[in-house]
Amino acid sequence: MKFFFLFFLFLSGVSPLSAQIIEPDTIQLRTLNSQPVRGKDSLAATSAFPVLLVKKKLENSDIENPGVRYALQNLKQEKYTDAEVQEAIRVLVKYAENERLKKMVHYLKEYSESFVPRQEQAIRKIQEHITFDSIEFYKANQHLLTGDFEDYKNTDLQTFLSYVRNDSNYLWLRDANRDSVLVEIMNITENTLRFWMNNGRTSFHRFWANTKAGDTIGTWIEVIPDANRLKIYVDEDVYQVPTPQKKMPEKKEVIANPIPKEWFALRPMQPGELKRRYWTYYSEVEINMSQGKVANWASGGENSLSLLSNLRYYWNYNKNKTSWENRMHYRFGFMKTGEEDIRKNEDWLELNSKLGQKAFKHWYYTTQFNAQTQLFNSYDYPKDADRILVANFMSPGYFTLSLGMDYKPNDNFSLVLSPIAGKWNFVRDTSKVDAQRYGIEEGKRSKREAGAQLNVYSKIVNIFKIMEITNEVKLFMSYENKDKYLNKGTENEEKKRIPVTANWKMSINFKINYFMSASVYTETNYDENYSRKLQFKENLNLGVRFRF
Repeated sequence: MKFFFLFFLFLSGVSPLSAQIIEPDTIQLRTLNSQPVRGKDSLAATSAFPVLLVKKKLENSDIENPGVRYALQNLKQEKYTDAEVQEAIRVLVKYAENERLKKMVHYLKEYSESFVPRQEQAIRKIQEHITFDSIEFYKANQHLLTGDFEDYKNTDLQTFLSYVRNDSNYLWLRDANRDSVLVEIMNITENTLRFWMNNGRTSFHRFWANTKAGDTIGTWIEVIPDANRLKIYVDEDVYQVPTPQKKMPEKKEVIANPIPKEWFALRPMQPGELKRRYWTYYSEVEINMSQGKVANWASGGENSLSLLSNLRYYWNYNKNKTSWENRMHYRFGFMKTGEEDIRKNEDWLELNSKLGQKAFKHWYYTTQFNAQTQLFNSYDYPKDADRILVANFMSPGYFTLSLGMDYKPNDNFSLVLSPIAGKWNFVRDTSKVDAQRYGIEEGKRSKREAGAQLNVYSKIVNIFKIMEITNEVKLFMSYENKDKYLNKGTENEEKKRIPVTANWKMSINFKINYFMSASVYTETNYDENYSRKLQFKENLNLGVRFRF
């Protein structure tokens, strides 16, 4: 009998009921079949048959304190009469059980503490490599700049850097990592020292502490950003003698007119408005000079001095399908050779304005205005005779107005076809300047012609990374003298003249460095009003070049 009693206790100790009591949080019962089994094999469905044990994850396992887990289970079951208290408990319980949120915040804290400082260092390193501060400047003025693209801006690098620095997620992580406090230290003479507790790096600050006797103690303050801590160092060989201080009675100050609280209220934040710049302004200045000195030179020679300046100013408008390009170009130079007086060798002012409305693809409806003249007097210097005035301001002057189409696939090429064009030549001061010299009939001050005009502008940049070539071609054909084309084979010299005005300007620029450049400028001109021979001019320049 004793043997059977011990065997019964052993079976009860290893039964599923006892296992359920030992681990109620990790083990639950699950029967094989919800319906009772009947028949010969009904013994298999009795309580003595073993059940399946299923492992379940412990609720709120991320909370290490078991008392907190027990309190959460009870709070979810309890009901409070106060609805606000019940809602407050529900909000806090929801936060405490949100394991995903805790893991995400923990990951962000580790990420900001480890990666953000390295990312800041990488941004500073890349910023040192970038020279210009606006990529739009290069895009809009590529035809004005010389040198390789890398000399001014790395587009891919700037675009990526701008994305990283302005990314909202990165800014939030950086601010969270740099959550700092502005500390201000004052000495007895009201001198202050300000610094941030956390500026992303370790920094040292010099501070002078003063005593009432006027003694000064040099102090160094080290900011440790890792834990928002300070270290204070005192200069060596400093000896301080304490002096007794009288305790002054405290005075309570009463503000007669307190400042209203509304003065400290923050204004509502307004979103900023990003405006596109439709007008752009640029200018270029070139100064070239050459000088030669000869003294007692056996092979002979003369002293010489020459100066040439180039001024270009651009103001352009671009909005939607409308473009308006304006350009002013002025060349001025003088030279002095030997004992001769200073003579002008270059004086030319040109103003060009082109207004276009996009028609389709790369074509624009265009009207163009051009004016040319000089500013100072020009002379001929015949041998054994006094100088003769041949030109001055607006004597002569040239105006051209045209209407047509402009083919402009990019900023470096433009082809303007103008079947309707008018040209005016005039001399303002006929009493001093011979108007017939410029194709104007005797007794008149002006001459006008109607015809067709062709304008070509091209620019080839980055040739061997140091050279660029600019070409400008202008052709004007008069409708009034078109009959001259039909008599090219006649013996009449007058009828052989071709009523076409042509001008070709070519400039070859060589970049030496950012400021210095060398250039070759040539100009070829044909105008039957002057001569039936080609006019040619060439300048070789070496000097400095500035852009604004």
